[in-house]
Amino acid sequence: MGRRVTVNKVSKPRRRKTQASLSDADAEQTAERNLSVRDQKILCLRSGGICAFSGCGKHLIEEGTKDDSPVILGEFAHIVGHSRQGPRGDFELSAGERNKHDNFILLCLEHHHIVDSQPRTYSVQVLRQMKYDHEERISRAVTIAAVVPAPIRELKLEIVHSTLLVVTHVPQVVFVAPTKYLDNEEGEIKKRIIYPQDKDQLVPFFLADGGRLHTFHDLRELDNPFAEVIDFGQIEPKRAAMMWKDNEGWRRYIRLLNRSLYKFAGRKGVRYDPDHRRFYFTTEEGKERTVKYRPLNARRTTRSVVWQPITKATGERKRFWYHLAAGLRFEQFGERQWCFVIRPERHLTTDGVTPLESEKIGPKVTRLKARMYNEGYLTEVNFWRDYLSGGQPRFRLNFGKQSISIDTRLVTFDVISPGVPDDDKNFKNQVYEDDLFTLSEHQSAVAGEEFDWEEAEGEADDEAAF
Repeated sequence: MGRRVTVNKVSKPRRRKTQASLSDADAEQTAERNLSVRDQKILCLRSGGICAFSGCGKHLIEEGTKDDSPVILGEFAHIVGHSRQGPRGDFELSAGERNKHDNFILLCLEHHHIVDSQPRTYSVQVLRQMKYDHEERISRAVTIAAVVPAPIRELKLEIVHSTLLVVTHVPQVVFVAPTKYLDNEEGEIKKRIIYPQDKDQLVPFFLADGGRLHTFHDLRELDNPFAEVIDFGQIEPKRAAMMWKDNEGWRRYIRLLNRSLYKFAGRKGVRYDPDHRRFYFTTEEGKERTVKYRPLNARRTTRSVVWQPITKATGERKRFWYHLAAGLRFEQFGERQWCFVIRPERHLTTDGVTPLESEKIGPKVTRLKARMYNEGYLTEVNFWRDYLSGGQPRFRLNFGKQSISIDTRLVTFDVISPGVPDDDKNFKNQVYEDDLFTLSEHQSAVAGEEFDWEEAEGEADDEAAF
């Protein structure tokens, strides 16, 4: 397992030697079982000479006295054991990688003994995260920025772009009707859906309360997509505005919004990853993918959305694939105010299809996003709003008589500040202009959204259209 660090050479036969010094040549002579001198230096420098065990913080050098030299108290602890019989040694890792600095964590004697005695508690994943968190804290602590008096800059009005798009229309009615199926038999419903001739229409639904179907489609229409499975005599329209005031009703409404988004994105080759709650571009195994879009300041260009990165130094392909991804969701900001939120992300796979192991994703994505500054982040947000809308002033999730309409203009805020030097970037394509076709399409989409509650419930309609 891990090797103990001491400044004194051990006078035991070489074949029984178990200790490695931070400074002696012994480490090089036993490189097969220990870190090389180079890897020792990397580990010690990144750890700052402090025990990496969470909450310990012990300095691993005991200062010398007038009679004795300083004593090194740190130990190089394997994360994945040197042999398969050692603690965590059955974890899949090649023999060469087991003796690299990435597979070691610098600990004090006490915590080295603890992590090796409790390998199920201190698993490979736990120790890797502990090592990463500690080395990140050390890196931040020792990075000292030169203190230079900032020049006095005149305050100015700046426009800050958010990651929000305004949702101008949402369905005001959720239609509910009983079926003969149980809540867990949605697959049977899907087999009997009559898909509309209008291919743009989405057909989201779910079952709850003993097989009662919930959807945005008007179930009163005889040719509605669910005509073969519902009881036409017990159709119940529910006011969206009333559902939003009730916790369970709000969750059900959001559930329909999300299912609508899954279907809309799926038609554009973008899949939802429920484990990480993000949407990502899909492709075939081993096949890269590109799409066209309108960037911040140009008409049209092509961008890779699934690709296998290349090591610049060698030109060799890396052992993972990047997929552009984003967290996409609906948020309610007021009684009748909805927004669509875009949060740029990345999805990683081994071959374009198979997800990469979770413990390998974090460091790669963290390093990538750490280098994504304001302009880069805005570029990512702009890409998603352009791709989802097809470069149009808005995009619509269509349910026949009802729809969700999302304006592609990013919500902006005025801020008075000195600003950031060289950060004032131009953004030409902020607004996509309507033409006669897009304007007519939008007007047609929202023209029939008013629901006749007086006819449906025998009472006055006191709910304005969203």
